[in-house]
Amino acid sequence: MDRTAESSGESSAETFAYATSGSAGHLSGRPELTCYAPSDRGLPEVAFIDFRFPTGGWSTHAVTGLEVAASTQPAGAHHAVDYEIAARLTEREGLLVRRPGLNGTTRWAGPYAGRVLSFSAAAVERLAEAPIGKIAFAADGRDLRACRSTWHILDALACAHRDDPSPDALLIESLHLAILRSVVAARAPGRSAAPDLSASQAGRACAYIREHLDREITVSALAGIVGLSEGYFIRAFRQTTGVTPYQYIMRERVGRAEALIRSGAGSMAEVAARSGFTSASAMSRTFRKLVGRSPTGRTAGRRA
Repeated sequence: MDRTAESSGESSAETFAYATSGSAGHLSGRPELTCYAPSDRGLPEVAFIDFRFPTGGWSTHAVTGLEVAASTQPAGAHHAVDYEIAARLTEREGLLVRRPGLNGTTRWAGPYAGRVLSFSAAAVERLAEAPIGKIAFAADGRDLRACRSTWHILDALACAHRDDPSPDALLIESLHLAILRSVVAARAPGRSAAPDLSASQAGRACAYIREHLDREITVSALAGIVGLSEGYFIRAFRQTTGVTPYQYIMRERVGRAEALIRSGAGSMAEVAARSGFTSASAMSRTFRKLVGRSPTGRTAGRRA
């Protein structure tokens, strides 16, 4: 963010200018950033921001792309937020969608914390497979369960960045796409609601995964191999295999790691690298999530 003494329309006091992938405006003060993660690979021009303002203030927004924002204030925290913009989905969940062309102001009283996933217009068009002017975004007051689902995906994105300095690119891409799909009211015309990969497409995708398991695998690479867009590929892969590409790859990596550990192929760090994990600790977390044990615990349990 750039500091500026320019008047923003709110007051003549010193303010801070900001620009994200999907919007620009002014802030009444500089926020504390728990996480600022602009994407430099995979999905184009997408930024995730986890922030906190220690005192009351305001922000202005001029949205050119799309922003999905959620409050992360603790339950019962004393704060009030006044949204002048027509962007609130549900006040109970504190979840907002700032659509293209939106101009407005947000004010809050007392400390305020939240998360924002910001998409450029080009990213929205690429991932939604339609010109931004023809995309129907979710209406205000939609089903509360859908709002909760979006909030939980934002939370998973925060956890991914917090737990690993270099989170798996495929996981981050998948979460970005999941959030975008959650706020798009309808898919682009001509796309099936439940697409399938052909046997040839599925075979090429799975072969690529096996051959590149020890390297970074992205949604865009997999989609390009079978000639589909990223969003369509994820839906088709899940429809065909029953799991998302990320889930499939994690299972394959766990299987390879187990085989390497059983054969005594090296240290945990070497096994993690050869299986495609960013570190031994990342491998251990994945084992616990998928099988409920550490990598060595899993092997010991099988030998017992």
